[in-house]
Amino acid sequence: MNLKQRFSFIFSCLFSVLLATVTLTVYVLFAHFRQDEFAALMTEKAQTTAKLLIEVKEIDYKMQKIIDSNSINKLYNENTQIYNEDYKLIYNSNDTLTVNLTKADLNQIKTKHRIFKKTDPYDILGLYYTYDHKHYYVVVSAEDTYDNSKLNYLKYLLLGAFIIGTTTVWVLSFRLSKRALKPLDNFRQKIQEITDSNLKIRLSEAKREDEINALANSFNQMMDRIDNAYDRQKEFTGNASHELRTPVARIAAQIENLLHRNGLDADTRANLASVFDDTFQLSEIISSLVAIADINSREHHSSFAKLRLDELIYSTVADLSKIYPDFKLKFEIENNTGNETDLEISGDETLLKIALINLFKNAYLYSDDHSLECLIRQENKEIELLITNSGEPPLVEDTATLFTTFYRGSNVKYIAGSGIGLGIVKRVLEYHRSTINYQIIDKNTNQVQVIFPLRNSNS
Repeated sequence: MNLKQRFSFIFSCLFSVLLATVTLTVYVLFAHFRQDEFAALMTEKAQTTAKLLIEVKEIDYKMQKIIDSNSINKLYNENTQIYNEDYKLIYNSNDTLTVNLTKADLNQIKTKHRIFKKTDPYDILGLYYTYDHKHYYVVVSAEDTYDNSKLNYLKYLLLGAFIIGTTTVWVLSFRLSKRALKPLDNFRQKIQEITDSNLKIRLSEAKREDEINALANSFNQMMDRIDNAYDRQKEFTGNASHELRTPVARIAAQIENLLHRNGLDADTRANLASVFDDTFQLSEIISSLVAIADINSREHHSSFAKLRLDELIYSTVADLSKIYPDFKLKFEIENNTGNETDLEISGDETLLKIALINLFKNAYLYSDDHSLECLIRQENKEIELLITNSGEPPLVEDTATLFTTFYRGSNVKYIAGSGIGLGIVKRVLEYHRSTINYQIIDKNTNQVQVIFPLRNSNS
């Protein structure tokens, strides 16, 4: 669950709980109010009946029944009963709806002077009435159907309001949060476009002063500092690599001249040969650093040209054969379209040749028989390059680690190297929007897969 969903969910839940509390409170308070109002009506009825029947001598029981039955304020299933102080029923307005009260109930009325209780289906009100030093118990019972219908109406009204209100808030909260946090989605998309070769991207800043705009401003300031630091690092790497290149080349040339002199003893010649190999390896590391600096200094692909991948491989193999005379390659091309332009890619010839040299050199050095196979084939809008050799595979859990700069696998044995070659290959291919993968296709059989986009599909 992302930030927008969490914010909307928490806000909607809080609103739902608050609305439920308010609606429930309204219902309970209204129910108590209607109950008190109904009890007041019953109290008024009890007092009126008692006064007419007890205090007015002209009204007897029969006349009081007529008055009760014809009252305009008559309650539903109403019944009024009067007991004397000896707990004897002296008046009952409706003989068919008699509510039987025990002596304990009447004593409770005497103690509290007024009681009200709800039973099924009647509400009962008891009143302790005193007149002319005589005590009476007046009991009124009735069904509150009118008020119950109001409560049911209010219940369904509040329930409908709760459902509509919560549904509206849930929908609006998710939509509004999505709209309010849309700048963060734009920021995320912009940030995903930032790479080490493209540090000039900045987040757009709005005119309004809010937290999102402050975040964009702070991020842009951070990117300015990173860009400046990265530029200084690239400048230092490039300058240092170029400055080291010349003296190392001179040292290698001088050692090579010494090795061609006559009269050197075997130990001296062996030591000079070892120093020459170390110097040559150092020269390769410096050349690799120069290549990395060259990649880092390029911010666009304007230097890309139309290249044929097969011709580039032929040129690379020819250069390697001069250094390693026993280099053997089986080269095949699968092109079912019959169109030679399908092997064309866009790229920088110098950088791609450095990458191919490193790939073929590694395949040669780590091969059991110093031979390898190379296959080019077109797949949809991509060109796939497969380089296969036989040899001990490296022991790594994540094969992507092999393309980490200065990392060397477990199968290096006595093979000299710096571990920087495959790192340069990865950087060059990423610069050309290409991918590289290593896989073990069989026992002691290694394969490197490089996928290039076709020239007409490369932007």
